[in-house]
Amino acid sequence: MTNHGKTLLMIAFEFPPSNGASVPRIESFYRYLKQWGWKVVVLTASSKAYQRIDNSYQDGKDDLVYRAMALDVPRHLSIKGKYLSSMEMPDRWGLTWIPCALVKGKKLLKQYKPDVIWSSSPIPSTHYIAQKLSSEGNIPWVADYRDPFHYMNGSAGKRLDKQHKKIDSQTLKQASTLTFATQQVRDLYCKEYGDLVSEKSMVIENGFDESNFKKLAELPAMESPFSTDKFSLYYSGVLYPHGRDPKPIFSALASLQREGKINEDNFELIFQGAGDGQDFHHTLNELGIVNLVKFIPPVPFINALSNMMQCSALLLIQDERFNKQIPGKLYEYLRTQKPLLVKSPTGSATQTLAANHAGVVSCYSEAESKAALLAIIEQQSAEIKRNLDGHSREHKARQLHNALIALV
Repeated sequence: MTNHGKTLLMIAFEFPPSNGASVPRIESFYRYLKQWGWKVVVLTASSKAYQRIDNSYQDGKDDLVYRAMALDVPRHLSIKGKYLSSMEMPDRWGLTWIPCALVKGKKLLKQYKPDVIWSSSPIPSTHYIAQKLSSEGNIPWVADYRDPFHYMNGSAGKRLDKQHKKIDSQTLKQASTLTFATQQVRDLYCKEYGDLVSEKSMVIENGFDESNFKKLAELPAMESPFSTDKFSLYYSGVLYPHGRDPKPIFSALASLQREGKINEDNFELIFQGAGDGQDFHHTLNELGIVNLVKFIPPVPFINALSNMMQCSALLLIQDERFNKQIPGKLYEYLRTQKPLLVKSPTGSATQTLAANHAGVVSCYSEAESKAALLAIIEQQSAEIKRNLDGHSREHKARQLHNALIALV
């Protein structure tokens, strides 16, 4: 693609060095659009805002990355852990992130005169900032929805829901183009808002970034957290009590251990980046599987990718609460060509995509999990070749490039 001389203002709360789940989508768009001739100016939060940092990242000398102060109310502005609930409107960072980003953003409009704006949610304040800057400069705007706003799936409380819906509704009206990370989330918004969404929206899914796998292959072999004489099932990422619950897997492991099919000498389940495991310590003790399950600290993305490539099989958990969403990690998991155990309801966006590929076993209940674990263990020596055409980050970035070009 040739240099077309166009400028994009990218507004994203999370950006490297954040180690958040949304960063691979945002960073890959940034990197590929730069390669294809865009001058990309990034307006993001100060690193202090992030709870998880990848210290291996540093801004390049030619990166136009501008950081506005964004203090996290519970961490930075509370007094002995207490604060007014109104301080979290519209989100935990908005109290400082919105005014600081608007001041900096208006300066960037004058300095760079962007041809188009792109913003990433579901942090409501990010789309709110984009609304104001788009209006200020009369600039076309693409609003990206990785996930639906919270009020679409549940409730964050009456006051927050009202404010979130106001920001969301204005975004849907004002944005030139809407992009959604799954067809199911787009369908949800089309059902709620009709032609306002359907006539100017498209789906740009997440994907895997082949450049990361090439980078990994060029690096010296990394230390493995796995035992060489055990079947190692690996989970990378966070857990939620109501959304990514591993307890049915734990119960299935206990049942298999009682039947003598697995034990601490031949099997291990390792969670990385999911905390220290204290929330599950009682459950693991009660089930008698403390020696089967380990929780280890998070590592930079490239190290986690190395672990994905070195384990025996991978575990993904995406429960009913997230039926319409697909975690970006699924695409990386598929690219490893490793056996994959997916705990997600039948018919969910995650299960539907995963089930279309070889070497994937799905489950949800405890009974299903037990059978699925056995099936995954039996696959450990199987050669898996998945056809992943169309699932690369580069392919997805091309879709965004075309959408942006159509507006300038």
